[in-house]
Amino acid sequence: MKKIVLDFLDKIYNSRKDSMKYYTFGYQADYKKMANYDLGYVPFMKELEFTEKVNYISLANERNRCGILKNKTEYICVHDTASGAPSAGEIAHENWLSGMASNPESTTWVSWHFTVGDKMIINHIPIDEVAYHAGDGTGTPLSFTDTFIKFDGKVNVTISDDGYFVINDKKTNIEIPKDDDGNYAVNAKLPTLGINYKINELGNICLGNTYYNKSYNTISNRGGNLNSVGIESCVNYGSDYTKTMRNLANLVSRLCDHYNLDTCKVLQHNSFSGKDCPMTIRHSNRWDEFINLVDLNREYNKLSKDYDISFVSCNLDNLNKEGKIIKNEEGKEISYKCIVKELKSNEVFEKTYSFKMGKINYEED
Repeated sequence: MKKIVLDFLDKIYNSRKDSMKYYTFGYQADYKKMANYDLGYVPFMKELEFTEKVNYISLANERNRCGILKNKTEYICVHDTASGAPSAGEIAHENWLSGMASNPESTTWVSWHFTVGDKMIINHIPIDEVAYHAGDGTGTPLSFTDTFIKFDGKVNVTISDDGYFVINDKKTNIEIPKDDDGNYAVNAKLPTLGINYKINELGNICLGNTYYNKSYNTISNRGGNLNSVGIESCVNYGSDYTKTMRNLANLVSRLCDHYNLDTCKVLQHNSFSGKDCPMTIRHSNRWDEFINLVDLNREYNKLSKDYDISFVSCNLDNLNKEGKIIKNEEGKEISYKCIVKELKSNEVFEKTYSFKMGKINYEED
């Protein structure tokens, strides 16, 4: 069996998550901040179960579906619904969006491409159409300016005291946006994931265009509405948010593969407007975990062209078929099998991984 497959299986094992407590956040008074408890998981991929549905919303209201084709997709923009009520799952958001789009008199400018929950992925708008979800408007196209600073493996963008972007301690000639009073927005926060950039054919760093978002007092990136796929992830209380996040990683990995995007092009809503969104994944410090899942899914997608890779729990009372730990017994050894079939030769290889269940890392409220 090729080393690349064995290395991938080792990554799956090393990505196992132990028990955790985290919070989901919603706008409703009763669900503003809700504690959630998770026993952990091993990121099995093939066995992850969800249904996919395509239900394009109506073109009756251009505020919800404009029908305009994007000139290019550069990013994946991740949101969460911020709706914590138990009923606010995938179908509820499908119905809400569809209802607005079918009403020509609706005045709400909002739309997104997918809703992801713990059971379903629903596609509302064709992925190559513009949607209104990122908060950066549609009046200014995405563009990039050459800084003539060579890429050396890292890009750290800061701001000089006199209002210019600085890359890796080298001042550029690109002014930062000005606020409504015509002053440099030097006190504004930068997006959590930074200023967007590209590396051109000369190896130079090119910065994406930015603007000042007065609602959140931030410098924000362009290209959200016009050049990204918008995804809302459900945070309704009582749902399995970890499963939602795993489903989200599955979808995002396929979109990255479809558009040949680097994983660094998977961004938060915060990148385009400064809004604290996706709030749950940000405040639970699970963004890096999510991006790792995206990378693992992308590697799995690539390997699946030559190999059939499946995962089988040997302790179904503790570790279910999706890799979710459903019963913790401290000190008990749990194992699972990885079954790999090379499609060309039909050769089958098995490898078993084991781990001991640890102490639960939280006390329930």
